[in-house]
Amino acid sequence: MSSRLHAPVLLQIGILSLPILAASGASAQPAPTAVVPVLALGHEAEWDLRRGRWAMSEGVLEQTDLDGLSVALLHTPALADLVLTVDVRILPVGAGVRAAAIAFRATGTMTYYWAHLDSKNSQVILVRSTPDECWHEIARRPCPISADAWHSVRLEARGKSLRISLDGQEVLSAEDTALAAGRIGLGTSEGQVQYRGLRLEGEAQAGVGPLRDETPPPPLYRVVSRGEAAGPYQAFPDACRLANGDLLCVFYAGYGHISVPSPEWPQGGRICSVRSRDEGRTWSAPVILFDDTDDNRDPHITQMRDGTLLCSFFSLYMDGTTLKGRGAQLVRSTDGGASWSGVARAIAPDHYCSAPVRELQDGTCILGTYDEGVGGKAWGGVIRSTDQGETWSDAIPIGKDSGVYLDAETDVIQRRDGSLYAALRSSKVNLHYATSSDLGVTWSAVQDAGFPGHAPHFTRLSTGEVLLTHRLPQTALHVSRDDCKTWQGPYILDRVGGAYPATVELKDGTVLAIYYTEGAGSHVRALRFRLTPAGIEPLPWE
Repeated sequence: MSSRLHAPVLLQIGILSLPILAASGASAQPAPTAVVPVLALGHEAEWDLRRGRWAMSEGVLEQTDLDGLSVALLHTPALADLVLTVDVRILPVGAGVRAAAIAFRATGTMTYYWAHLDSKNSQVILVRSTPDECWHEIARRPCPISADAWHSVRLEARGKSLRISLDGQEVLSAEDTALAAGRIGLGTSEGQVQYRGLRLEGEAQAGVGPLRDETPPPPLYRVVSRGEAAGPYQAFPDACRLANGDLLCVFYAGYGHISVPSPEWPQGGRICSVRSRDEGRTWSAPVILFDDTDDNRDPHITQMRDGTLLCSFFSLYMDGTTLKGRGAQLVRSTDGGASWSGVARAIAPDHYCSAPVRELQDGTCILGTYDEGVGGKAWGGVIRSTDQGETWSDAIPIGKDSGVYLDAETDVIQRRDGSLYAALRSSKVNLHYATSSDLGVTWSAVQDAGFPGHAPHFTRLSTGEVLLTHRLPQTALHVSRDDCKTWQGPYILDRVGGAYPATVELKDGTVLAIYYTEGAGSHVRALRFRLTPAGIEPLPWE
């Protein structure tokens, strides 16, 4: 997570506009203009540095904030049809997607097209952002993007035609008519990125107003856990309500996104818990729930009908110089979380889990799993237990032969008719889903859910609605009012990265969302909201 940071120097750019002469004999048309941003002191006001930590040195614009999204929008000119060229260098630092971004046709600080160059997952994504939907994906294509190397990007927007080229080769072409004209900008997503040689060509548009300030008010969150009491990096939380009315939250605690044993952390990353007895308003100091010599991570928590608490997770360890994984593991508590079994049980050694155990109507326990196999393939699955989690079946695959890359982080919910609905992440395409009519023994083919989403987590409210929380866009959720047949959303909970959100219904019918922030100072947050017919209503803490 460490990165080289510049001294706090603001980005400063001047603009040089040059007419481009029409060819001899061409019809009389307004001459397009070449706009060449010039690195020079004293021109900060020409940019709206909305988010991020921007700096300038030796002719290179650089953004160094690794925590989330950043954007710097150029106030003028406003262009409809344009050609934009820029050189981009994405540094190999940070644990996120490490993406460079180019905004165009921006009319506000959250309204623009967004060309997203994701170096971690080797793909280019074209997105439309608005205040109501900050990630409307238009198109996505795989594309190798080398870290720590300069790449030449060319972006063309002509009417509804939008094209992106990388290093002289067109990599994405799509059509969209939602945004007609506006400004350009540069940005990042969880990455440190350098830009140079920015140049625009196009006819300046008259009558386009100034950039609208669309920055939302800050979320009304409370900090659940932060700082050295658990560790400098706290992530991947989950929460449930206990039979005595308490809320129990579990989370990963370490020194970074991966925390293998080190001299300062001889046991590596661990699982901690905190407890609230006042509906999430205040939380206890963190205590260690489980810690062995592996990097224990991604915990999830559930209480069975007999009162037993099950905490599922997986672990990483170093085999020489190679990072390897131990699959799904389980510890249990029979005293409300006061004490836990001292040794973790391996319940799916070759499969991972990022969801809680789900107890079905007949008492069967089911846990979503996933496997990142050889040959660039990944798929979801489940394991089943008919004896309250004492023994478990082999993993039952979901989508293994679908041809879709499913690094699934599978979660499962039972519908009113008894069937099961599984949500499966894909880091390359949209969220997918599958169904089962025999309590998870067999599964349908996977289908596209119609929207992106990582780390899916289900909650059914007492009023019947199903909440599906997820990362991407930022920290968000979808709502189903017809038992997972259709989904409304996404509704943004918070604009931080990281996320891995989970929800718990509170006693007054409102909802508590638990999630985390990625990067330096990582911590676990909680916010309250009320479900409304139109979406969600964030609520203040009394």
